[in-house]
Amino acid sequence: MRCLHALESQVDAPDDMEVIVVCQENVRDVALLKKQFPSAKFYPLSGRQTQDTLRGSGVSQARGDVIAITVDHCNPDKHWCANIAKAHEGPYAAVGGAIEKGTQPDTLVNRAIHLYDYCNYAYYQNPIHAGPARDLSDCNASYKRWALTATADLWVGGFNVQSINRALLARGETLWLSPDIVVQQNRTAKLGRAARIAYERGRAFASSRLAHSTSGQRIFYSFFSPLLPLMFWKRLTVNLYQKSLLGQSLRALPLIGLFTILWSLGEFSGYLAGRPDVTLAISDE
Repeated sequence: MRCLHALESQVDAPDDMEVIVVCQENVRDVALLKKQFPSAKFYPLSGRQTQDTLRGSGVSQARGDVIAITVDHCNPDKHWCANIAKAHEGPYAAVGGAIEKGTQPDTLVNRAIHLYDYCNYAYYQNPIHAGPARDLSDCNASYKRWALTATADLWVGGFNVQSINRALLARGETLWLSPDIVVQQNRTAKLGRAARIAYERGRAFASSRLAHSTSGQRIFYSFFSPLLPLMFWKRLTVNLYQKSLLGQSLRALPLIGLFTILWSLGEFSGYLAGRPDVTLAISDE
Protein backbone atom coordinates (compact mmCIF):
# COMPACT_ATOMS: atom_id res chain seq x y z
CA MET A 1 0.00 0.00 0.00
CA ARG A 2 2.87 2.39 0.81
CA CYS A 3 4.32 1.74 -2.64
CA LEU A 4 1.03 2.66 -4.32
CA HIS A 5 0.72 5.81 -2.19
CA ALA A 6 4.24 6.80 -3.29
CA LEU A 7 3.40 6.23 -6.95
CA GLU A 8 0.15 8.15 -6.61
CA SER A 9 2.06 11.11 -5.13
CA GLN A 10 4.71 11.45 -7.84
CA VAL A 11 5.84 14.98 -8.70
CA ASP A 12 6.15 16.01 -12.36
CA ALA A 13 5.43 12.48 -13.56
CA PRO A 14 4.62 11.99 -17.27
CA ASP A 15 0.97 12.72 -18.03
CA ASP A 16 0.44 9.29 -19.57
CA MET A 17 1.99 7.35 -16.67
CA GLU A 18 0.21 4.08 -15.87
CA VAL A 19 0.52 2.00 -12.72
CA ILE A 20 0.20 -1.76 -13.18
CA VAL A 21 -0.12 -4.09 -10.20
CA VAL A 22 0.24 -7.84 -10.75
CA CYS A 23 -0.42 -10.14 -7.81
CA GLN A 24 -1.70 -13.58 -6.94
CA GLU A 25 -5.49 -13.68 -6.78
CA ASN A 26 -5.53 -14.83 -3.14
CA VAL A 27 -3.68 -11.75 -1.88
CA ARG A 28 -5.58 -10.03 0.91
CA ASP A 29 -7.38 -6.73 0.39
CA VAL A 30 -7.07 -6.57 -3.41
CA ALA A 31 -10.68 -5.34 -3.66
CA LEU A 32 -9.96 -2.63 -1.08
CA LEU A 33 -6.79 -1.57 -2.90
CA LYS A 34 -8.74 -1.24 -6.14
CA LYS A 35 -11.11 1.20 -4.41
CA GLN A 36 -8.29 3.17 -2.81
CA PHE A 37 -6.25 3.41 -6.01
CA PRO A 38 -8.77 3.55 -8.87
CA SER A 39 -6.18 4.82 -11.37
CA ALA A 40 -4.02 1.69 -10.92
CA LYS A 41 -4.64 -1.36 -13.09
CA PHE A 42 -4.77 -4.63 -11.14
CA TYR A 43 -4.11 -8.02 -12.71
CA PRO A 44 -4.63 -10.88 -10.20
CA LEU A 45 -3.27 -14.21 -11.45
CA SER A 46 -4.53 -17.64 -10.41
CA GLY A 47 -2.36 -20.44 -9.11
CA ARG A 48 1.10 -20.22 -7.57
CA GLN A 49 3.29 -17.68 -9.31
CA THR A 50 6.96 -16.83 -9.04
CA GLN A 51 8.23 -13.27 -8.90
CA ASP A 52 9.50 -13.67 -12.46
CA THR A 53 6.13 -14.75 -13.87
CA LEU A 54 4.31 -11.96 -12.02
CA ARG A 55 6.81 -9.43 -13.33
CA GLY A 56 6.59 -10.80 -16.87
CA SER A 57 2.82 -10.50 -16.85
CA GLY A 58 3.06 -6.88 -15.74
CA VAL A 59 5.60 -6.02 -18.41
CA SER A 60 3.42 -7.61 -21.10
CA GLN A 61 0.47 -5.43 -19.99
CA ALA A 62 2.45 -2.16 -20.08
CA ARG A 63 1.93 0.19 -23.01
CA GLY A 64 4.51 2.93 -22.42
CA ASP A 65 7.72 3.63 -24.31
CA VAL A 66 9.57 3.30 -20.98
CA ILE A 67 8.64 0.55 -18.54
CA ALA A 68 9.77 0.89 -14.91
CA ILE A 69 9.83 -1.97 -12.41
CA THR A 70 9.75 -2.06 -8.63
CA VAL A 71 8.31 -4.30 -5.92
CA ASP A 72 5.63 -3.83 -3.30
CA HIS A 73 7.96 -3.34 -0.35
CA CYS A 74 9.86 -0.48 -2.00
CA ASN A 75 8.71 3.12 -1.79
CA PRO A 76 9.80 5.21 -4.78
CA ASP A 77 11.07 8.72 -4.11
CA LYS A 78 8.55 11.43 -5.08
CA HIS A 79 10.62 12.32 -8.16
CA TRP A 80 11.18 8.68 -9.17
CA CYS A 81 9.11 8.73 -12.36
CA ALA A 82 10.29 12.18 -13.44
CA ASN A 83 13.94 11.24 -12.95
CA ILE A 84 13.48 7.97 -14.85
CA ALA A 85 11.90 9.83 -17.77
CA LYS A 86 14.74 12.35 -17.77
CA ALA A 87 17.43 9.66 -17.69
CA HIS A 88 15.82 7.84 -20.61
CA GLU A 89 16.35 10.89 -22.79
CA GLY A 90 19.82 9.39 -23.13
CA PRO A 91 20.57 6.45 -25.43
CA TYR A 92 20.57 3.86 -22.66
CA ALA A 93 18.62 0.63 -23.05
CA ALA A 94 17.94 0.44 -19.32
CA VAL A 95 18.26 2.77 -16.34
CA GLY A 96 18.33 1.99 -12.63
CA GLY A 97 19.10 3.71 -9.38
CA ALA A 98 19.82 3.50 -5.68
CA ILE A 99 18.14 1.40 -2.99
CA GLU A 100 18.16 2.92 0.47
CA LYS A 101 17.08 1.38 3.75
CA GLY A 102 13.61 2.45 4.79
CA THR A 103 11.82 2.65 8.13
CA GLN A 104 12.07 -1.02 9.17
CA PRO A 105 13.72 -1.73 12.56
CA ASP A 106 17.50 -1.40 12.34
CA THR A 107 18.28 -4.95 13.46
CA LEU A 108 21.44 -6.75 12.37
CA VAL A 109 19.35 -9.17 10.29
CA ASN A 110 17.53 -6.35 8.49
CA ARG A 111 20.78 -4.49 7.91
CA ALA A 112 22.46 -7.62 6.52
CA ILE A 113 19.51 -8.37 4.24
CA HIS A 114 19.50 -4.82 2.94
CA LEU A 115 23.20 -4.78 2.09
CA TYR A 116 23.67 -8.24 0.63
CA ASP A 117 20.31 -8.96 -0.96
CA TYR A 118 18.51 -5.78 -1.97
CA CYS A 119 21.63 -3.66 -2.45
CA ASN A 120 23.64 -6.42 -4.17
CA TYR A 121 26.50 -6.27 -1.67
CA ALA A 122 26.15 -2.48 -1.28
CA TYR A 123 26.40 -1.88 -5.03
CA TYR A 124 23.07 0.00 -5.11
CA GLN A 125 23.52 1.77 -1.78
CA ASN A 126 24.06 5.52 -2.09
CA PRO A 127 26.44 7.15 -2.66
CA ILE A 128 26.58 5.78 -6.20
CA HIS A 129 28.02 7.53 -9.24
CA ALA A 130 26.03 8.21 -12.39
CA GLY A 131 27.41 6.07 -15.17
CA PRO A 132 27.39 2.67 -16.89
CA ALA A 133 26.34 -0.22 -14.64
CA ARG A 134 27.16 -3.92 -14.58
CA ASP A 135 23.61 -4.76 -13.44
CA LEU A 136 20.31 -3.25 -12.29
CA SER A 137 18.01 -4.33 -9.47
CA ASP A 138 14.46 -5.61 -9.89
CA CYS A 139 13.57 -3.14 -7.11
CA ASN A 140 14.57 -0.16 -9.24
CA ALA A 141 14.97 -0.67 -12.97
CA SER A 142 13.45 0.72 -16.15
CA TYR A 143 13.70 -0.27 -19.81
CA LYS A 144 13.02 1.29 -23.18
CA ARG A 145 10.37 -0.68 -25.01
CA TRP A 146 12.69 -1.48 -27.93
CA ALA A 147 15.13 -3.07 -25.46
CA LEU A 148 12.42 -5.36 -24.12
CA THR A 149 11.21 -6.17 -27.61
CA ALA A 150 14.76 -7.18 -28.56
CA THR A 151 14.92 -9.61 -25.62
CA ALA A 152 11.31 -10.80 -25.67
CA ASP A 153 12.29 -14.44 -26.17
CA LEU A 154 13.94 -14.40 -22.74
CA TRP A 155 10.94 -13.23 -20.72
CA VAL A 156 7.96 -14.93 -22.34
CA GLY A 157 7.73 -17.38 -19.43
CA GLY A 158 9.00 -15.03 -16.74
CA PHE A 159 10.89 -11.75 -16.47
CA ASN A 160 14.20 -12.34 -14.71
CA VAL A 161 15.85 -8.93 -14.46
CA GLN A 162 19.41 -10.21 -14.24
CA SER A 163 18.97 -12.39 -17.34
CA ILE A 164 17.55 -9.46 -19.32
CA ASN A 165 20.37 -7.20 -18.16
CA ARG A 166 23.03 -9.71 -19.22
CA ALA A 167 21.38 -10.13 -22.61
CA LEU A 168 21.36 -6.38 -23.20
CA LEU A 169 25.02 -6.08 -22.22
CA ALA A 170 25.86 -8.96 -24.56
CA ARG A 171 24.18 -7.02 -27.39
CA GLY A 172 26.47 -4.05 -26.68
CA GLU A 173 23.77 -1.95 -24.99
CA THR A 174 24.36 0.27 -21.96
CA LEU A 175 22.81 -0.10 -18.52
CA TRP A 176 22.87 3.26 -16.73
CA LEU A 177 22.87 3.90 -12.99
CA SER A 178 21.69 7.19 -11.46
CA PRO A 179 21.91 8.27 -7.79
CA ASP A 180 18.81 10.45 -8.30
CA ILE A 181 16.50 7.50 -9.02
CA VAL A 182 15.83 6.24 -5.50
CA VAL A 183 13.57 3.73 -3.77
CA GLN A 184 13.45 2.88 -0.07
CA GLN A 185 13.41 -0.81 0.82
CA ASN A 186 11.05 -1.61 3.70
CA ARG A 187 11.11 -5.23 4.80
CA THR A 188 11.90 -6.99 8.02
CA ALA A 189 12.73 -10.62 8.77
CA LYS A 190 13.86 -12.93 11.52
CA LEU A 191 17.08 -14.88 11.19
CA GLY A 192 15.59 -18.30 10.41
CA ARG A 193 13.33 -16.95 7.71
CA ALA A 194 16.10 -14.86 6.15
CA ALA A 195 18.47 -17.84 6.10
CA ARG A 196 15.93 -20.06 4.34
CA ILE A 197 15.17 -17.38 1.78
CA ALA A 198 18.89 -16.91 1.04
CA TYR A 199 19.11 -20.59 0.12
CA GLU A 200 15.88 -20.57 -1.90
CA ARG A 201 16.80 -17.46 -3.87
CA GLY A 202 20.17 -18.93 -4.77
CA ARG A 203 18.45 -22.04 -6.02
CA ALA A 204 15.83 -20.09 -7.97
CA PHE A 205 18.56 -17.96 -9.58
CA ALA A 206 20.42 -21.07 -10.71
CA SER A 207 17.35 -22.73 -12.20
CA SER A 208 16.45 -19.53 -14.06
CA ARG A 209 20.00 -19.30 -15.39
CA LEU A 210 19.88 -22.89 -16.63
CA ALA A 211 16.92 -22.14 -18.88
CA HIS A 212 19.35 -20.47 -21.30
CA SER A 213 22.57 -22.41 -20.58
CA THR A 214 24.33 -25.30 -22.29
CA SER A 215 25.32 -28.54 -20.56
CA GLY A 216 28.92 -27.32 -20.45
CA GLN A 217 27.90 -24.07 -18.79
CA ARG A 218 25.83 -26.01 -16.24
CA ILE A 219 28.89 -28.08 -15.28
CA PHE A 220 31.02 -24.93 -15.08
CA TYR A 221 28.50 -23.11 -12.86
CA SER A 222 28.12 -26.15 -10.60
CA PHE A 223 31.88 -26.56 -10.17
CA PHE A 224 32.54 -22.94 -9.25
CA SER A 225 29.41 -22.19 -7.18
CA PRO A 226 31.14 -23.21 -3.88
CA LEU A 227 33.59 -20.35 -4.49
CA LEU A 228 30.83 -17.75 -4.69
CA PRO A 229 31.13 -16.59 -1.03
CA LEU A 230 34.70 -15.45 -1.68
CA MET A 231 33.63 -13.44 -4.71
CA PHE A 232 30.64 -11.96 -2.87
CA TRP A 233 32.75 -11.07 0.16
CA LYS A 234 35.31 -9.26 -1.99
CA ARG A 235 32.54 -7.36 -3.78
CA LEU A 236 30.94 -6.32 -0.51
CA THR A 237 34.13 -5.10 1.19
CA VAL A 238 35.24 -3.14 -1.89
CA ASN A 239 31.83 -1.46 -2.22
CA LEU A 240 31.61 -0.63 1.48
CA TYR A 241 35.17 0.73 1.55
CA GLN A 242 34.69 2.90 -1.53
CA LYS A 243 31.50 4.36 -0.06
CA SER A 244 32.97 4.85 3.44
CA LEU A 245 30.33 2.50 4.87
CA LEU A 246 32.61 -0.26 6.14
CA GLY A 247 32.80 0.93 9.75
CA GLN A 248 29.05 1.21 10.28
CA SER A 249 28.46 -2.19 8.64
CA LEU A 250 30.99 -4.30 10.55
CA ARG A 251 28.48 -5.84 12.97
CA ALA A 252 26.35 -7.15 10.10
CA LEU A 253 29.25 -8.80 8.26
CA PRO A 254 29.04 -12.23 10.00
CA LEU A 255 25.37 -12.56 9.04
CA ILE A 256 26.11 -11.47 5.49
CA GLY A 257 28.79 -14.18 5.39
CA LEU A 258 26.21 -16.77 6.52
CA PHE A 259 23.67 -15.66 3.93
CA THR A 260 26.23 -15.78 1.11
CA ILE A 261 27.19 -19.35 2.03
CA LEU A 262 23.52 -20.37 2.04
CA TRP A 263 22.99 -18.63 -1.31
CA SER A 264 25.92 -20.52 -2.86
CA LEU A 265 24.57 -23.83 -1.50
CA GLY A 266 21.18 -23.01 -2.99
CA GLU A 267 22.73 -22.09 -6.30
CA PHE A 268 24.71 -25.35 -6.35
CA SER A 269 21.49 -27.30 -5.64
CA GLY A 270 19.70 -25.37 -8.36
CA TYR A 271 22.27 -26.35 -10.96
CA LEU A 272 21.86 -29.98 -9.98
CA ALA A 273 18.12 -30.24 -9.42
CA GLY A 274 16.38 -27.08 -10.71
CA ARG A 275 13.87 -24.76 -9.05
CA PRO A 276 12.25 -25.67 -5.73
CA ASP A 277 8.47 -25.53 -5.47
CA VAL A 278 8.37 -22.39 -3.33
CA THR A 279 7.05 -18.87 -3.56
CA LEU A 280 9.88 -16.51 -2.65
CA ALA A 281 9.19 -13.89 0.00
CA ILE A 282 11.24 -12.56 2.82
CA SER A 283 8.92 -10.60 5.06
CA ASP A 284 7.82 -11.81 8.47
CA GLU A 285 5.19 -9.10 8.57
